[in-house]
Amino acid sequence: MNPISLLRRFRTFDSLIEVPAFRWYILSTAGEWSSLHMQGVVRGFLAYQITGSFAALGVVELGNTIPRMFLALFGGAVADRASRRVIMQTTFVVNALSAAVLAAVVFAGQLRIEHLVIGAFVQGVVNSFALPARQAMIPEIVGNERMMNAFALNVFNLNVLRLVAPATAGGLIAAFGSGWVFVSIACLYVFASIAMFPIPVTTSATRAAQANGGAIDEEAPASSFREGIRDIVDGIRYVRASHVLMVLLVVQLVGAILAFPYQRLLPGFVDVVLSGGDDDLTAILMGVLLGFTAAGALVGSLLIASMPSRNRGKLMIASFVVFGLALFAFSASSVFWLSAGVAVIVGIGQSGRMSLLNVLVQSNTHEAYRGRVSAVLMLDDGLESLGVLGIAMLADLFGPQIALAGVGVGLVSLAGALWVTRVIRDMD
Repeated sequence: MNPISLLRRFRTFDSLIEVPAFRWYILSTAGEWSSLHMQGVVRGFLAYQITGSFAALGVVELGNTIPRMFLALFGGAVADRASRRVIMQTTFVVNALSAAVLAAVVFAGQLRIEHLVIGAFVQGVVNSFALPARQAMIPEIVGNERMMNAFALNVFNLNVLRLVAPATAGGLIAAFGSGWVFVSIACLYVFASIAMFPIPVTTSATRAAQANGGAIDEEAPASSFREGIRDIVDGIRYVRASHVLMVLLVVQLVGAILAFPYQRLLPGFVDVVLSGGDDDLTAILMGVLLGFTAAGALVGSLLIASMPSRNRGKLMIASFVVFGLALFAFSASSVFWLSAGVAVIVGIGQSGRMSLLNVLVQSNTHEAYRGRVSAVLMLDDGLESLGVLGIAMLADLFGPQIALAGVGVGLVSLAGALWVTRVIRDMD
């Protein structure tokens, strides 16, 4: 029996085996995700190295997410009208140019915290268009029947790169300096743009025809600013009219505010608790911890990809419990290898939260609104940075261990509230 026939017996890799365009999507986003993770490591490392402040980590992250709070809805409207592939390719090129500029500033020895904030701001602007297109593109490529499998494999891809990219960034910083990390990021974005070319270009007209089984409307009107505003308003009304989507979006907001600080505060946590203030050791240990987190997330995402499409609400609540308890244990440890072991469990819970929430949102959204609903999710993603800033300030006042312990308690409390209210608990 050949390997492809053998793999077809397992549903775990169904979307990759059966849908060639999804393989190109995964390859392209591998370049993008690698860039994002490496940039998160080097940006956090440099921000803390320059200022020595946890609050600076929150400020840089805020620079990345404020643009998304204002532009995400417009980006979602564009994603529902234009070619999502072209949107992503364009944003990859802009991000590559931004990383190249930061590399030049680092090599010139002129880097200041303002440069990191500006770079984060530029990335936030372009990702306001890239992220809704990326999320809405998966159901477009694989169809509704493979959506849970494809989203789980997408998270698996993310976590493979979370295993490799941060450790690579930390190693590059220690061996060659931060400038070469930015050079690598620029090259990866260029690769991501090139890998998108085999994916067919679709428009709102072709997507509507695929969804309805009808002919393509060649007279679909071109977008304009006024039509974009109308699309945004229409998308907000669509979300407000759906009780299920409203609950899921609130869960996304609260869950992200509580989950996000783990990675963003990690540079300072490692520096204070685990490395004793050694900058080179901090960079290496930070990359290794993120790698262990990703290893756990690999296991979680593969398990979800192999599961049938039922009891997804209960599974998501369970992932919040696992994530919260593991994060509480992580905050209490000051021994690196114990922290690394707990980070694996953190990754399992984090993977379940990400995969299942996206599946539940997209499963309850019509194709014509997927870009705009994804954009509303991005508004939550922007607000979460306010949470990062607040928790970072708590870390400055009380220490990173107390701050992360509070986050763990909050995640478990959220899971308890979701179980009692039953709205998500009963979702299949």
